[in-house]
Amino acid sequence: MKRNHLIFAFIMVIIFMTNCGQRDDYPVLEGEYLGQTPPGFKGELFAPGIMSTEMPELNAVFFPGAREVIYSVSVGPMKWAMLMIREENGRWTKPEVAPFSGLYGGVDPFVTADGKRVYFCSNRPRSSSGAPEPDYDIWYVERTGTGWSEPVNMGPPINSEANEFYPSLTQDGIFYFQSWQEGGVGAADIWKTELVDGKYVEVEPLPEPVNSPEFEGDAFIAPDESYIIVSTIRAENTLGGPDLYISFHTPDGSWGPLVNMGESVNSNSGENCQILSPCGRYLFYTSRRYREAGIDLLMSYEAIRKMWATPLNGRGNIYWVDARIIDQLREDYQK
Repeated sequence: MKRNHLIFAFIMVIIFMTNCGQRDDYPVLEGEYLGQTPPGFKGELFAPGIMSTEMPELNAVFFPGAREVIYSVSVGPMKWAMLMIREENGRWTKPEVAPFSGLYGGVDPFVTADGKRVYFCSNRPRSSSGAPEPDYDIWYVERTGTGWSEPVNMGPPINSEANEFYPSLTQDGIFYFQSWQEGGVGAADIWKTELVDGKYVEVEPLPEPVNSPEFEGDAFIAPDESYIIVSTIRAENTLGGPDLYISFHTPDGSWGPLVNMGESVNSNSGENCQILSPCGRYLFYTSRRYREAGIDLLMSYEAIRKMWATPLNGRGNIYWVDARIIDQLREDYQK
């Protein structure tokens, strides 16, 4: 009998130790888009405590099927790491550093419609080893049978000796991106290039009103090229910091005026890194809005610590909104 008690106790210890090893505060997440409740027509924090945390997050980009996502986290001035979360066996995994991010990091990923290629920006050395380059280029990796290929530099005419950021492609492969190179309208502009016989031809900056003598940041081009959403500041109608503006293609092929996307999307802080979900139902973007501090916050050290240890601390979080807001803006523009 004593022997049976000892065996039972031993088994319970093993079970206890096994369960302790499996204990985890990471929540059970199931379903597309991490199982989050879809947003309405006002931007909502996406996956709070999971993807939107106290860290400065940006660039949420889902793969086709919405069962895999890549995004960026700032780790210092002009330095980022790319993270990935995947659905495995019906449940979403913890974030992990993307295999092609690694030592040199990266930012501004863009996933192609077939999910087989990821474009991103990095200042990794072009020779694949050594010190980082002084400027950021656009690179890409391709999915293989065993993971991902080595990063490939896009080279000219897309990359230059200046910074290139935020690639965005149409369904026909027309390539839009931000560049700080000379020859544009302002200090940093939105540029484009098209495929001709399988190669990208000479790049050209978009004209005004999309570009301006000021600074144009991230730009997302619609898959059918019917609209473009730009993060920029327009002094005459800004809500505060860089806002998201939309411009629609006109019947003659030119770009219409930039329209502020309004308080449903923008805030009195900066917004950027906008992209449409692969299903087309949601617009994801980054916002640096923050929770207004109450009077009591100034009197409590613990309250101050808690503020910095939660989302909405002004460092940047992932937001999403019902993409039908774009249709509403188009209707208002066409009136």
